[in-house]
Amino acid sequence: MCHMSRPLLLAFAVIILFVGNGYAQRKVDKDAHFKRVYPVANEQLEAGKPLRSVKNFLDLLEIDPKNAHISYKVGRSYLLINGKKNEAVPYLEKAVSGISDKAKDSPKETKAPIDTYYYLGRAYHLDSQFDNAIAAYRKYIEEEKNLPREKKEEVEWMIQTCHNGKLVVESPIGVSKQNLGENINSIYDEYAAVVDASESMLIFTSRRPTCTGGLLDLDDKYFEDIFVSQKQEDGTWGKPTGIGKKINTEGHEATIGLSADGQELYIYRDDFGDGNIYVCQLKGSSWSEPMLLNENVNSPFRETHATVSADGQTLYFTSDRSGQGGMDIFRSKRLPTGEWAVAENLGEVINTKYDEEAPFIHPDGKTLFFSSKGHSSMGGYDIFFSIEENGKWSTPMNIGHPMNTPDDEYFFVMTPDGKRAYYSSSNGQGYGGKDIYLVNLDTEREVPLTVYKGEIVADANGKRPDGVTIRVTDNESGELFGVYRPRPDNGKFVLILHPGENYNIAYESDGYLFKSEKLFVPENTAYFEINRAIQLKPVALQK
Repeated sequence: MCHMSRPLLLAFAVIILFVGNGYAQRKVDKDAHFKRVYPVANEQLEAGKPLRSVKNFLDLLEIDPKNAHISYKVGRSYLLINGKKNEAVPYLEKAVSGISDKAKDSPKETKAPIDTYYYLGRAYHLDSQFDNAIAAYRKYIEEEKNLPREKKEEVEWMIQTCHNGKLVVESPIGVSKQNLGENINSIYDEYAAVVDASESMLIFTSRRPTCTGGLLDLDDKYFEDIFVSQKQEDGTWGKPTGIGKKINTEGHEATIGLSADGQELYIYRDDFGDGNIYVCQLKGSSWSEPMLLNENVNSPFRETHATVSADGQTLYFTSDRSGQGGMDIFRSKRLPTGEWAVAENLGEVINTKYDEEAPFIHPDGKTLFFSSKGHSSMGGYDIFFSIEENGKWSTPMNIGHPMNTPDDEYFFVMTPDGKRAYYSSSNGQGYGGKDIYLVNLDTEREVPLTVYKGEIVADANGKRPDGVTIRVTDNESGELFGVYRPRPDNGKFVLILHPGENYNIAYESDGYLFKSEKLFVPENTAYFEINRAIQLKPVALQK
């Protein structure tokens, strides 16, 4: 039998004691770390700050890789991060292998709760794994014994949107999408782009660090500000600048609508949670102070988006006042005083019990684009369109895949010729967060309208007339079609004219001779552009 010497035995005992204490110390460190970090990460997740929560939960998962509860928390965090929602899938797949109906929200918990099936369904859904999503949603309904009726109805609707998604994806539309690039998009959110009818000016919303005040909101994102970009000679969009301190404040300002001539901008202000619509006028090269729309539009409820018809006489907007349910689309006509009349709900053909948002009325005056969580949505907000004929709206049609995805698509605006569109998406393929895309539509459809673009040029003395008024009337009835004003800084103007009409276009300015022209737009005219350089002659003074 081999006997260990006393000094060697003592050394071995010290090593065993050191190693044992080391393991015990690591266990204590782990427990203390979880106890310290878990509540912070949990609070960040519940407060809508997923970029912070996911970092902290991943730190905990590195210490305990087999912890199903922490994998569940990581997956939930990723589901809230635009552009990274698909990264939730492997974590939630891992979490469902360790589910318990007794799981508690505690740093000591290692099992995932039953609603992991629901969040896994959402992750599959957003990743276009529709069959897997349906299976996970159904498993959640089966396993959650005390599921409230409202939640069950929500999950059943999500299952329906998966079926919708399968059908939509099977019949893709011909489009090519183009990210507007780093001049417009950033790692932060950019969305709600609006363009004038001539596509010379792009105005959009961003939550980037250069916002006025540089403050972070409760969701850990910078406050919304409005930016303007001008089209360059090479067809690209120039570097954007803030729209100015008359509009941008330390609070939230967001673009929601722009008139066809680019001179009337509608914006949203949070107003401490009330949410209201304002309008700004282009004065020269700068914008006026925002003016609050009247109480026929704004109400004690939230009004979030607006779009104005090309003739400036009809406003479409969204509100969560009493209607079909959630956010609905309403319409108001402009009174002779210039104010907006009492609004009407567009009705159950357009509005559902789910949310409808971001309406855009095409310059043709009858095609309405909007985003909805209802109708045949494939999940989240999808873009739909409906056409008004003889006072009735057609059944809204899903604009199709790949423009629509299981995630949110909204803020869709189409050019007058119907060939291009701008919209926002958080599909994870851009620079980060929400990005603005240009879509080229592969369609033979011709939009039956005429875009009359012009410029008031300098007179023989080299001076451009001030205060020019353009009146468009119906030659046959004498009815006023619209009154327009060129931009004061460059004299440019845009008129949208419809087929089958005989127009008289008159130009007036103090100190200049009256000038007019007749223009007949045939009934069967497809999309057409007319460009005019208008020179007015000064009135000759008697000597």
